[in-house]
Amino acid sequence: MNHRTTKAAAWLIALVTCAPVVSAQSSGIPDRDAMVPILNEEFANGLNRYDGRTGVWSTQSPRGGLMTNAQETVFLDPMLPDVPWSSVAPTLNVTPDGLSVRTVPLTDAQLGPIRAHMRATNQGKRAAQVRYATGRITTVETWSQVYGWFEIDAQIPRGKGRWPAFWLNFAGPGWPPEIDIFEAYGAGIAEPTPKDGRFNTAVLFDRLDEDKRPVHNVDVINDFDPDPERSKPKIKVRGGRNIYTLARHHFEDQLEADIYGRVNTFAAHWTPGEIVFYFGPDRNSLREIYRTPTPEDAHDPMYILANDQFTARGGIWPADADLDAVLDPENDLLIRAIRAWAMPPELTFDMAQGDNPYDDRRSIIRDTQGDDIIAPGAGFDIITLSGGADEIRLSRGREGTVVRGFGPDDRIVLEGFQFFDSADAHDRLTQVGDDVWLSSGSDPYWPQSIILRDQQVADIGKEQIVSRWPVGRNVWATRADVPNRSVSDEDADGLLTAGIAGGWLNDRARETRLVGGPGPERYLVSHPHTRIEEPASGDIDTLILWGRRGLPPHVERGILRGEFGRLLGTPGDDRLEAEGHGGQLSGGAGDDLFVIAEKASRITVRIDNAPGHDRLRGYNQSHDLLIAPTLRARGDDWVWQQVDEGILITFNADQSLLIEGADMAARGTGLQSP
Repeated sequence: MNHRTTKAAAWLIALVTCAPVVSAQSSGIPDRDAMVPILNEEFANGLNRYDGRTGVWSTQSPRGGLMTNAQETVFLDPMLPDVPWSSVAPTLNVTPDGLSVRTVPLTDAQLGPIRAHMRATNQGKRAAQVRYATGRITTVETWSQVYGWFEIDAQIPRGKGRWPAFWLNFAGPGWPPEIDIFEAYGAGIAEPTPKDGRFNTAVLFDRLDEDKRPVHNVDVINDFDPDPERSKPKIKVRGGRNIYTLARHHFEDQLEADIYGRVNTFAAHWTPGEIVFYFGPDRNSLREIYRTPTPEDAHDPMYILANDQFTARGGIWPADADLDAVLDPENDLLIRAIRAWAMPPELTFDMAQGDNPYDDRRSIIRDTQGDDIIAPGAGFDIITLSGGADEIRLSRGREGTVVRGFGPDDRIVLEGFQFFDSADAHDRLTQVGDDVWLSSGSDPYWPQSIILRDQQVADIGKEQIVSRWPVGRNVWATRADVPNRSVSDEDADGLLTAGIAGGWLNDRARETRLVGGPGPERYLVSHPHTRIEEPASGDIDTLILWGRRGLPPHVERGILRGEFGRLLGTPGDDRLEAEGHGGQLSGGAGDDLFVIAEKASRITVRIDNAPGHDRLRGYNQSHDLLIAPTLRARGDDWVWQQVDEGILITFNADQSLLIEGADMAARGTGLQSP
């Protein structure tokens, strides 16, 4: 469904034709009770919209674009606050039967602000074509996962031009891969069409060999078609770039279903080895309809989407002549439920048995009865707490975490998220059924949520959610309407100010006065006399530095680039990073995080004689660790410990350094040990 790039793409598609309803028997359904429940959305409490802070379902694209694959239709949610198209008829309505996704015509008065928005978000070339609006919901800002079971209970609208879908899209940069659990065609109203009663399942990928052939086994299994030649995939090439395999299946007599007259269940089971598609009149009567090997590039997190669509791009599925019937409000995509389960991790770490849970692979982690510090790696983890006052340390990554047994004495420490402080993080907690979600937003990729199982927001104290060393939003990557301020000229007085949404302020190697605002600014500074003025009430801000200077007040993150620069911290808790050659990071007082990028070389990290519990990431023997002379003089009192995350050096009661990933064998390879 998403054609964001012009990369070569291979498509693996099963076209499924459905006929009148007859009950089917379950066949080969995996045990969902053995999986990890993630989402059970029946819209009983309305549509839990994601508003940038709380909620589950995003109803607009992350960058604000309104049009994707349609010829004349945009995705709009007029129920969002402060949108310029609030007079448009609702495209998403919660009814007693479920979520109604509707397509509505637009008036000339409504089209004005819509087209202006499209021009502001780099879609102006298509703005004049717009005539209709429709709806979609996604978890692009809240949840993505690798593998699992996904299902939807839905009834398809009639009418040529309607093209609803339930699918999974790649949560990282680029496209594909993609998994289409169904794409359906509205049956002709004025007269039948060749696609009446048909829905597609598809797996899209783009790993090609040197001959531009799919690097993927495209053998499919379709028990409904007795003719193996008719089900055999056919590989086609368009313009030497778009490559896809197409498998046509015709089994009207075998499937026996009505996708327009009732709610049916469409499902898919995505595993490391294969993707299996299911269909049935309800979730307890599913039958397998199609399976295919999992492509090599479909092993990363994907997020969930459900949408109507109208007037496909390129004129391949234009609107039916009877528009009044096609756009009748009762002729909707009705979604009764969307559910998702994750595959349980294969690894189990039992801390009571002395296991170390610091592992980047997906894992199940069990605590001890005492007070534990649990610091897993970057994989999808399920953490079970059973006693004591536990601290879970989580870093910003690509996958979510499920926590069971979270109690009033436990806390979660978050590193690298876009939460300004603990109060900001706590304010983002969302009640999702019986669970509480804390979502990071995608910014612009990899949505990550912490799911606190069987909890209520009201029972979680602000002191239980701690945000450390945050990273500000990249507003240019997440909002297409933010102006490019890094290439703007300053005014006659050498003043460059930020927009409300934040932006990049670049001194362009000239003495400049850079004035920030309430958004997450990025200051690009290379002139030694450039002044930075950031308000205390601002967002999470970043200094990107070529040269030598200290981190300005109220700027939380510093990145040192270029050669032989020096970045000094503040008396507070700073995040200091090095990406160039020969630079030096110096934190001072406070709990500081030093990050040495993989591409950096010959970086020196200086530890001064100042209270604080610091952390060093990315250190190896090619870099230098410089300990202040007054601190080294008391080297006999240092305590060296091997801990789960690396080496912990305790200089005194008020000062320590954790070197991530190091072991005691690293002593003598650049570490200033006693």
